Amino acid sequence: MKKVGIAGVGGIGSNVALHLVRSGVKCFKIVDFDEIIESNLNRQFYFRDQLTQRKVDKLEENLKRIMPDLMIEKEIKLLTPENIVETFADCDIIIEGFDKADCKAFLIDRLGRSGKIVISACGVAGMDVDAIKMKKVSDSVFVVGDFKTDIKDKKLFSHKVSIAASLMAGIALKEMGFTDEK
Repeated sequence: MKKVGIAGVGGIGSNVALHLVRSGVKCFKIVDFDEIIESNLNRQFYFRDQLTQRKVDKLEENLKRIMPDLMIEKEIKLLTPENIVETFADCDIIIEGFDKADCKAFLIDRLGRSGKIVISACGVAGMDVDAIKMKKVSDSVFVVGDFKTDIKDKKLFSHKVSIAASLMAGIALKEMGFTDEK
């Protein structure tokens, strides 16, 4: 059984996890250091009664409401260039869910050379979804987004984050061997 690692379980990470669980993926490692705040609720898979609680704990709870027999390993950890390879050593696919470009870069740099499948997002801010694309950067690295709209310049909206997360989940499913054949 393939294990999906999710680095950051905010807008991208929590929604990719939601789509993967609804598609039948059962084995995850979720890693984040943050707590849920009110401004997360417009685009992340959390609820008002979960405010101020750890994202990894509440994501596990929310996902298990969909599929109780999930295998979820969770870590409350700030990921760094020094610990990211070891953290996801037992994962087959890694979903990048960071907000900051420098964090995205070190994840792709460190894990993209590991032979594992890495799926990242770039340009999910703003409202315009027409420019969202999927790019295969190398044999093991995929990036989804419009490649220009940064959170420093535009607000985040649920519809655009969800589309990017859906496309990322689709890549992961294909890489895990899921097909649409009956």
